[in-house]
Parts: sequence; C-alpha cells; structure tokens
Amino acid sequence: MSTSPIGSNAFLSSLQTSSSRGSAASGLGAMADVNTFYKLLVTQLTNQDPMNPLSNQDLSAQLAQFSTASGVQSMQQSMAALTAQLAQTQGLQAANLVGQTVVFDHNSISLPASGGAAGGFTLASAAQNVQVQVVNSAGQTVDTLQLGALPTGVQTFNWDGSTSGGRKAPAGAYTFNVSATDGSGQPVAAVPFGTGKVQSVYLSGSNGPSLQLEGQSGTVPLSNIQGVM
Repeated sequence: MSTSPIGSNAFLSSLQTSSSRGSAASGLGAMADVNTFYKLLVTQLTNQDPMNPLSNQDLSAQLAQFSTASGVQSMQQSMAALTAQLAQTQGLQAANLVGQTVVFDHNSISLPASGGAAGGFTLASAAQNVQVQVVNSAGQTVDTLQLGALPTGVQTFNWDGSTSGGRKAPAGAYTFNVSATDGSGQPVAAVPFGTGKVQSVYLSGSNGPSLQLEGQSGTVPLSNIQGVM
C-alpha cells in the first residue's frame, strides 16, 4: 500500500478545517485527539509500501503539522476563556454606573417630564457662530439654540425643553445637530455626544456589556461611553 500525501491526510484536513473555523467549544474535533492521530500514523506506517516507505522528512512534516494544529486549537481555547473573563469583568465594572449620568458617543438627548436636557459636542477649532438644532423623532426641528462664538474643544449646552414657539416639548428622546462656522464663514467640524442616566446593565451581547439609559429606546454599548458626569 502506498502512503497518502500529507495534503490528503483526512485527520490533518479535519484539524485544519476545525482550526480555520475557530471553534473553541469543539476542542480538537471529532477525530482531532492525540490517540486517534497516533493510531492513524501507526496504521499508515504498518501498511506502507515496503518498496516506497514513508520518508523521515514526510513523517516529520506530519508530526509538525499536527503539533501546529493542536497548538492553534489550544490557543483558541485560551483566548475564548480570556475573552469571557474580560467580558465578566467589564460587566461588573459597568454595574457601578447604574444611577450615574454618563456621556456617550451619540447625538441623542432625553427630555424628562420636568426640567430640561443637556448635550455636548467637540469643536475641531474655534468657531465664531455655533447653533444647535433639536430634532424630534419625526425629524422636525423643535428648537434652535444660538450659542454664539465658542473656543476649540469640548462644549456643552442646556435645552430647557421648550419649542421655538415657547411651548413645552413632550418628554422623550430627541436628537440634535450642531452647525458651526469660523470668522470667514467656513464650516468647523463638530462631533456630538449625548448624556443620560444609567438605568440597568445588560451583560450579554455580541459587542460586550451595554447600558440602558433613561429615555433611550435602545441600549448603548459600554465601549461608546466617553465619561461620567
């Protein structure tokens, strides 16, 4: 019986397939264990063609390929365990934010039943004229805040919850758009951020822990939190 080429070895192929899929839960796969490998190797050596035996180079290559594949699998298992531990640690840290007002990377603000709402943005350079448009869920501008000239950096604003007509806006979620220009009328980049009080923490999710903020319809990933007020 002639020996099988390394590339067509079913066991090694199963290892490569399992490794490429990155499945930590399956271990080394249905065939991928040390005993099965050596049983296949002994069978291969026992039934090889005496006139064309397996060379030492081919044998070493098969052993090295198995060692590499099993090492990748072990590394994947270790990384999966480390990722799970890190997510748990982040969840415990996020639990300390419940009841706190946080700043997150988004242009949304929440208007409570009484009082106003606050938001902020970062200016890339000094601006001579800055205005903030508050927009409701229907895409309508309910109020425009004239902030005047502002320097470079982080800026905040307060909206009293009134519409441009002077009436109280309904409580709920709103968004805002920032428009800024310099002394020559050229636009200045402004990156918005929102604020909200943390109500609860969700530990499960593809992007790690997420926060439920007061007045927000969805959750905010912990990675989007920029600071705590």
